[in-house]
Amino acid sequence: MYKDYLEFAIEVGREAGEFIKPFAGKAGGQTLKAAKDFVTEMDVKVEGLIIDRIQSRYPEHRIFSEEAGTIEGDSDFEWVIDPIDGTINYSMGVPLFGVSIALTYKKEPVVGVISLPGLNEMYWASKDGGCFKDGERITVRNVSLQESFVSHGDFAKNGDKEMNALRLELLGKIVNDVYRVRMIGTAAVTLAYIAGGRLDAALYMNPEFYDVAAGQLLIAEAGGVKAKAGSYTIYGQKQAVEGLAQLLA
Repeated sequence: MYKDYLEFAIEVGREAGEFIKPFAGKAGGQTLKAAKDFVTEMDVKVEGLIIDRIQSRYPEHRIFSEEAGTIEGDSDFEWVIDPIDGTINYSMGVPLFGVSIALTYKKEPVVGVISLPGLNEMYWASKDGGCFKDGERITVRNVSLQESFVSHGDFAKNGDKEMNALRLELLGKIVNDVYRVRMIGTAAVTLAYIAGGRLDAALYMNPEFYDVAAGQLLIAEAGGVKAKAGSYTIYGQKQAVEGLAQLLA
């Protein structure tokens, strides 16, 4: 049903990934402000590329993107974009960053594409169509919470001590009941990794929709689930998600 949209999203995701890839790490030797300005410039440039492609193909569709905000359209379809997810990793040349593109219908993701150019990988899914990595169908793992690799969302980069204290408290609640905890620094990589069985679950406090729209569809189509536990949203394979939700209840 969504074949044409999916093929288009894969094409645009691949183009956007190739666009940003040569510039990864170019901010590493700069001051913090210069690095931030550089990443913002790249964010805006690749976002413009993606928006131009969408508007040329589907001018009636709405668009919601991290930098540009909402672009109105006369349709129930809306594209949700994070042009560079994992900007700090990207600025330093750490290859864990990605381009996240989702198409929603009446706010529900129906197409999701995550391009990970630093890793030369592409993930995609469509509603009721399965989840794929570079053309090969993928699924979540099926292991107990005690065997699970769990990703913890990043600490507040603005120095919000209260939020960081809550994240440390969260670590204390889960660290002895899971196999390992990892902090990846990007929802695009984390959620794609869960869909492909490299991680088992991820916990976020109030995630932005553009960060998770594509990834949550990948996980759902790979056999995973989503749950709420207090102020946390959990994505992952069923056993890990249910176990984490119980720990945080």
